[in-house]
Amino acid sequence: MMPGPTSPPLNPESLGFLGNDETGWTRTARGQDIHFRLLRTLDDLTQAERLQEEVFGVSARDLIPANELIVVAETGGAVIAAFIPGQPDRAAGILLGWGGFVGRPRIVSDFLAVRPESRNLGIAEGLKYLQAAIAYQRGFAEIVWTVDPLRAANARLNFGKLGATANAYEIDRYGSEFAPALYGGMPSDRLHVTWQITAPRVLARLIGEIEGESEPDAVSFASGMSADDALVAIPPDIDAMLAARPADALAWRLRLRETLIAAFAEGFAIVGFRGAMDGADPAYLMKRPAPART
Repeated sequence: MMPGPTSPPLNPESLGFLGNDETGWTRTARGQDIHFRLLRTLDDLTQAERLQEEVFGVSARDLIPANELIVVAETGGAVIAAFIPGQPDRAAGILLGWGGFVGRPRIVSDFLAVRPESRNLGIAEGLKYLQAAIAYQRGFAEIVWTVDPLRAANARLNFGKLGATANAYEIDRYGSEFAPALYGGMPSDRLHVTWQITAPRVLARLIGEIEGESEPDAVSFASGMSADDALVAIPPDIDAMLAARPADALAWRLRLRETLIAAFAEGFAIVGFRGAMDGADPAYLMKRPAPART
């Protein structure tokens, strides 16, 4: 479903970006003017190679090279980079999405990388917002990607801010040897995330009419529960846990795997995120039935 005549517009301008496809866009976030532009040339795209190495710690075998990224635009997708003031030639963050088709046009978002020193500047959010606007202009109404279910910062962005949903789980998608510096050899489990950018609940978030999912009086998920709202806790900082207590991190991986697979099998979907509060861990907001695909 694409926006109708009474729906909010979905373009860079309506989402707070000033500029155009050729020169790039500027968006103010956290008091800074962040510049965004499409990476199209081989020279530009080598920045995407470096960022994969620096942020994810992937080997040369596992990174996506510039000579492959050069064809992304031909699929309808885009490689979008963000730059902070004073560093116009050093990308602070990069987002890659390929154009695809599985029953309908969709963008397959492959990776989102932001330098550690540039986090908490709204760069990841800005990259995703611009991806949505560009995707819509190119005829796509759906963006999909995978995400590590243990990462609270990603959960806050994907489900708390963007309004994406998830109801499918994949065990060890990339193998346990993927990005060992980042994951410490743990199984690379992933959630399959769907972002229906023209759905009313998503459009309302993108243009700022609502800021998040309402939080019902939900209780922790338990298999066989009768309630249709539930919470599933995740660790507040999996990276710190991996560094200090890797055995605990692996225990979280296995426990969360079992819980989410059971919840999805009983018809629940992740529809939101609740931050840490009153001494409780952050948590996914779960609801059933899963939101209908528009």
